[in-house]
Amino acid sequence: MLPPRLLAGAAVAGAVLLWGEWTLWRASRQDYPVPPATAPAGSDEAIVVLGYPSRRGDRPGLVQRYRVRIALRSRDPRAGRSVLVFTGTSPRRPGARRSEAAVMADHARSLGVAPEDIVLEEKAVNTWENIGFTLPLIDPFPVVKIASTTFHARKGRRYLRKRSPRVAARLHPSRDHRPGELLLLKPLFALYRR
Repeated sequence: MLPPRLLAGAAVAGAVLLWGEWTLWRASRQDYPVPPATAPAGSDEAIVVLGYPSRRGDRPGLVQRYRVRIALRSRDPRAGRSVLVFTGTSPRRPGARRSEAAVMADHARSLGVAPEDIVLEEKAVNTWENIGFTLPLIDPFPVVKIASTTFHARKGRRYLRKRSPRVAARLHPSRDHRPGELLLLKPLFALYRR
């Protein structure tokens, strides 16, 4: 039999992990249109991939790679065309030469995304601008998705609704949450949510 302290510690740790999982699951389903957006089968889609600073040497960092992974798994194989719109400014860090958008786009190409399915927006310096500057690029698409970490994607959806309710009405879920993925980090993400 395990000591009571160990059992209590395991129970607390399990509860914290479950709370983090539930909190991110819930956030991943918030701020979508009600009723849910619909589009005919085979509709084109635009997936906005929100920016994040690159590593030294213009290499994709962990967060950038994760956001690209979310975008790739959010693509609908039944879509007519699935375009990834990478957004993020040129770097403010000394020695960096390429925009966040360009670094993430290169990473997506290295994972097999065709160049014609990539669009860059390289002026935005924050999430509000990510959404604003991509609006003209995503406006023609009947399906719009936002790819980022769960709370950041929710923030992007909220900003889209404020900036263009008409385009926000076309929001479809991205796959920013997967049960069990980054399980140990989810409680930290839930505490840090902004």
